[in-house]
Amino acid sequence: MTLHIDLSWLLEIARQAGEDDPAPDDYGVPIAAVERHRAALAGQDIYHGSYARAAALAHTLGRLRWLERSNLRVAMAAAHAYLVASGVEVKPTQAGVTALAHELRKPESTAASVAAVLRTWDD
Repeated sequence: MTLHIDLSWLLEIARQAGEDDPAPDDYGVPIAAVERHRAALAGQDIYHGSYARAAALAHTLGRLRWLERSNLRVAMAAAHAYLVASGVEVKPTQAGVTALAHELRKPESTAASVAAVLRTWDD
């Protein structure tokens, strides 16, 4: 199943997980995240599977500043919510959440490296 989310879904996740963070500083970031997880080239999806699409969301939301103080929290919540909505059973542990936060903080992180961390959430 391929799930595509929209901006309102993502902003609701930000509202819930953002702990009363003020309005986004840059709405372009969540719009970019929505478009990135849907990306296709010549009719072929760029991100294959739920983990890859969740990673594209998390990488965009976590690496680009768009909220005053809760970018990482919202990025991780969006990845988790996307996986659950896609029917993937995940049980992130504290160690798994910490690993994702560390990965998102690395300047060299990529959607692929984030997806690799997300895949450990179903162990």
